[in-house]
Amino acid sequence: MRYFPICLDLKNRPILVVGGGVIAEGKILQVVEANAKVHIVSPTLTPTLHLMVKQGIVTWHEGEFADADVNDKFLVISATDLQTVNEAVAKAAAQQRIWCNVVDQPALCDFITPSLVTRGDLQISISTAGKSPTVAQRVKREIGELIGAEYEILLEITAELRVEVRKLSNDFNTRRDFLKLFVESNALELIRAGKTAAAKKLAQQMLAEFSQSLADKLKQ
Repeated sequence: MRYFPICLDLKNRPILVVGGGVIAEGKILQVVEANAKVHIVSPTLTPTLHLMVKQGIVTWHEGEFADADVNDKFLVISATDLQTVNEAVAKAAAQQRIWCNVVDQPALCDFITPSLVTRGDLQISISTAGKSPTVAQRVKREIGELIGAEYEILLEITAELRVEVRKLSNDFNTRRDFLKLFVESNALELIRAGKTAAAKKLAQQMLAEFSQSLADKLKQ
């Protein structure tokens, strides 16, 4: 395994994106969704990026890349079709020990971004170590067909349940075993059948039984 999978918290982190075309736009939309502070360097922008600048979602320097553009950045992404620019960005980032991604050029990258299947806060990452984006896209499609919107709902119910369970028990193993019991119950099937209310009711019933079992243990 060449790459170590990691999920980064980019909230309020300064990110530089070099490039303003369609590919750059896709990367920018991803990091903006992660609540990063994005600065773009590019002579031109797509209409969508122009609108984002106008709305104050991102900032933009209209011009060519300069080494100083990487100063004080947490991450750097280069998404241009000019090899000389991509190499210059990677070199400038490396000199300041800033992680850099050059789109579709793993040899110039410190990290690569996976293909994602997203269901709310549930994210499934797919990577081919940069060998074949087309294979990654096929795997993404097949996983997407298997993992539907019901998993987003299951996650939200389980997250709420987890908060309540923490109030009842300080023991990690006890909490883990209970939450596993719920996730492996028929809650998912209920959600798939459009019976979300029934799944939530099941969660509350199981929580009540869990609370009672803890109380009974204390009496022993």
